[in-house]
Amino acid sequence: MSTSELNVEADTSPPPRALWRTPDFGKYLVGYTASDFASQIATVAIPLVAVLTVSASSFEVGVMRAVNQVPYLLFVLFLGVVVDQWRRRNMLVLADFGRAAALAVIPVVFAMDQLGIPTLYLVSFLVGVCTVLFDVGAQAYLPRLVERNQLASGNSLMESLRSVSMIAGPALGGIFVGWFSPPQALIVCVGFYLLSAVAIWLIRKPEPAPEPGEDSGGSAFAKIGEGFRLVFRHPILRSVVGIVALFNFAYAGYLAVYVVYLPAELKLSGYAIGLAFAAMGPGLLVGAMLSSWLPKRFGYGLVLNTSAILGAAVLLGVPALRGNGAVTVGLLILLNFVNAALSMTFTLSLVVIRQSVTPDQMLGRVTATHRFLGVGLGVPLGSLVGGFAGQLLGLRTGLLVLTVAMIVVSSLFLFTALRGIGRELPEAVEA
Repeated sequence: MSTSELNVEADTSPPPRALWRTPDFGKYLVGYTASDFASQIATVAIPLVAVLTVSASSFEVGVMRAVNQVPYLLFVLFLGVVVDQWRRRNMLVLADFGRAAALAVIPVVFAMDQLGIPTLYLVSFLVGVCTVLFDVGAQAYLPRLVERNQLASGNSLMESLRSVSMIAGPALGGIFVGWFSPPQALIVCVGFYLLSAVAIWLIRKPEPAPEPGEDSGGSAFAKIGEGFRLVFRHPILRSVVGIVALFNFAYAGYLAVYVVYLPAELKLSGYAIGLAFAAMGPGLLVGAMLSSWLPKRFGYGLVLNTSAILGAAVLLGVPALRGNGAVTVGLLILLNFVNAALSMTFTLSLVVIRQSVTPDQMLGRVTATHRFLGVGLGVPLGSLVGGFAGQLLGLRTGLLVLTVAMIVVSSLFLFTALRGIGRELPEAVEA
């Protein structure tokens, strides 16, 4: 497919209002950020509730995390259908209220002296289901809220604030747990989720009603099949979903080895490991800012391919590190920062392209298909393979092999229709 077929003609209409001056987008930004702060705080607070309040073992904490993630595998495809059939603002509000209600159970049951690990499993599962609904709904809702030529800026602003929540959220979680008891700290999360629900509910921009017959035209499985067929029929969507699933598989394997490599091979302290991971937050923030203007300057295809390959290649430095001195820690921080910046630039460019080419009435199902293959299947399978590779090949060699795998997978974008996308986004395909 040629570049001219992929790109739309330059938009000569007057530019839309700046996003910062759009009241509805401002409300959405408040809601999205509040929701993400709640999720980041809960990521720290819920495991601490399990360990400090009910004396959960490491195995029980691991099961609790798995229970929280399994809805991506079980429900994401069906929730994609739901998002396409209902007003997406309402789905986001429902997801926020659902998470607030589920988390509120923990301090209430704790006050009744009935809190145990089964309750935490149930809450983690319910929060996971609502998180999947919010995740799919948020990506499908943005194209209804902003103009087409504002998608890059809108995604950039959202991810910039999300990066701030990733940096500050876990720290706030630790502070709140220190100020209150761990179960009571979750009341803060409930408040953030309720703030998000109210802010999004106040958005007044009308959404199109489902088209006639869209509610009842075929079973849920048939509608899921429509999403899969669209993804694998369209060259851009097929490339995006297929290659990202392969990359997530390799990256999940890399992380499984990486978290063992740092303390076991490099002998890094917990403080040094914390610094290394913390460096990713500012990197994500820089990448989110770069993603809003680099594609408009150099073209989406060039930026996407370059950032994907370089982002993976920079991680070759990790298995080359030796010792646990200041130089090693400093280089690790630098490598994580650069990788995070390039990865976010790549990810947001890809998200904007996917949103651009997907028909509005199919955004929920296409996003769900992407999440099912990339997160529901790619991450758990990759984690298992990575753990096996680290044990079979050794941590350093396993890390190197998985890094090379990420570079090879990232290079596949060079052989797809994505490489020809210029500064203008491609047209939406017909459903």
